[in-house]
Amino acid sequence: MAGLAVVTGAGSGIGFEMARLLRKKGYFVILVGHDRKKLREAGERLKAERPKGKKILLFSCDLSRSEECLRLCETFQNWPVDLLVNCAGVGVYGDFDALSLQAELNMLAVNCRAVHILMKEFLKDMEKRGRGQILNVASSAGLMPGGPYMTAYYASKAYVVSLTRGAAEELRAKNSPVYVGVLCPGPVKTPFFERAGIRAGAGGADPEKTAQAAWRGMRKKKMVIVPDAVNRIAWAAAKLLPDPIVLAVNKRIQVRKMAGKRRR
Repeated sequence: MAGLAVVTGAGSGIGFEMARLLRKKGYFVILVGHDRKKLREAGERLKAERPKGKKILLFSCDLSRSEECLRLCETFQNWPVDLLVNCAGVGVYGDFDALSLQAELNMLAVNCRAVHILMKEFLKDMEKRGRGQILNVASSAGLMPGGPYMTAYYASKAYVVSLTRGAAEELRAKNSPVYVGVLCPGPVKTPFFERAGIRAGAGGADPEKTAQAAWRGMRKKKMVIVPDAVNRIAWAAAKLLPDPIVLAVNKRIQVRKMAGKRRR
């Protein structure tokens, strides 16, 4: 039975499509985002699509700040949150030794620290109630040994994958009814790439289909959800090939993106 869902990064992209899908599934959805205007626009779109559907609530929150993450947790501490989707994420692109340290630290705050805080706090409440689901949104980048020119981003997503796997195994070992999984999509047609200053290329996946694949994976209780066949093949190949070869391939992919950035 559907209940209450919290979705971060819900103003656009995969986060918005997850919120839309969950609302259609009967959830009361709390949309979380740092951009108030974008959040309001997302809320208006959902209301226009289904005026008599389940209600939504907007919650503006800067997840790059620990105190804001804790404020989100405390606000809904006594609410029966059945599903948390940790979808907020940012990226930076360029030579590691040339990138702004502050930009990287801000990225790590959102991609790693915020996910860690929200996952831990909501998980504790779910275990007390004996039910709940958490989906952390990482990237196929998190399944790779590294990504030159997006070095810190790849590392941040590897953190999310490792964090999820470890917690999921702990829950399995004690027969917990709470589900924890991680979504690892490849490039998706979202504003993410524009904000990172790179181009996704023509092969970016549709965010709506990515959300649907995430839902199917959650229904099957998958620990790691890779939503499309191409990235599943790439993941399998990365596990078989020596790390230096995988790193070289990833470098070529990122160099192409850098070329597109320089042409703009």
